[in-house]
Amino acid sequence: MRSSSMRELDILQAIGQNEKVSKRDLIHRLDIAGQLADRYIKQLVKKGWLKVSTAPARRMLYWLTPAGFAEKARLSYEFVTYTYKMYRECHRLASNRLHHLAQTEGVRRVVFYGAEPLAEVAAVSLEENHIKLVAIADEDHVGQECAGHTVVSIDALDELDFDRILFTKFSKRDDVILRKLLETKGAVVDVAEPGPVPEDA
Repeated sequence: MRSSSMRELDILQAIGQNEKVSKRDLIHRLDIAGQLADRYIKQLVKKGWLKVSTAPARRMLYWLTPAGFAEKARLSYEFVTYTYKMYRECHRLASNRLHHLAQTEGVRRVVFYGAEPLAEVAAVSLEENHIKLVAIADEDHVGQECAGHTVVSIDALDELDFDRILFTKFSKRDDVILRKLLETKGAVVDVAEPGPVPEDA
């Protein structure tokens, strides 16, 4: 699913049913810049998915047209389908990677770096490969819960015993953090990158 379609769906969902929303409301709900909101709003009005009216204090209010409701439903279905396919592919890649690590490298204890949905997906394949998840580290989510673990900082890994760090972040990678992991914590393996295919697959 394209990022532009995702943003359009976000706006259509933020406006909601039978609700008039101002641009300020949209910017707050979606946490986007005003200029970006303007660009998408103009596109959606031009497509006939949004109506606009003037409110007091020179505010503009927006609401969905019937065509906007239909497009919201279509994009929602597309998003669910895309998410399911992405989940299946990530699970396949993670399962293959973990199988390879267990069978050819004897890996039995791992740490995830990245408290994101990919970590939850990868965790599903741990038990079948007899691998234990020791901890999940992520500087952006310390103290939060992920895959049954409380997320810790990178420095906390010094006290733990593990064989590999599995990189489980989809978001933009921080080269400084990766370098620190590689230099001080041991080998880092990207769990979502295609790796060797198991011979019995």
